[in-house]
Amino acid sequence: MAFRVAALLFVVTVCLGCAQAFSEVPVDCCLVTTDIRFPRHFKIVSHLLQTTDRGCDIDATVFITKSGMRLCTPHPSQSKWVSEYIKRLEKVRN
Repeated sequence: MAFRVAALLFVVTVCLGCAQAFSEVPVDCCLVTTDIRFPRHFKIVSHLLQTTDRGCDIDATVFITKSGMRLCTPHPSQSKWVSEYIKRLEKVRN
């Protein structure tokens, strides 16, 4: 009886540890980026920077369109056109 209780406690502890580990994995990471410039008619409304220190595999810039589409492009430090597009987007916002 004591062995069953100990085994059950062990299994519950392992399962809780796995659940916590999986809950910290980001769900919306870009897995690949494209350096192809997208057309200006895509109506970009915002952007965010994805970094490896937040749990994603690669650094990237995610542009979000008015319709909610997410476009994965290189990090601004890796692509001049991305950094220029971000500057233009922030200028329009202000």
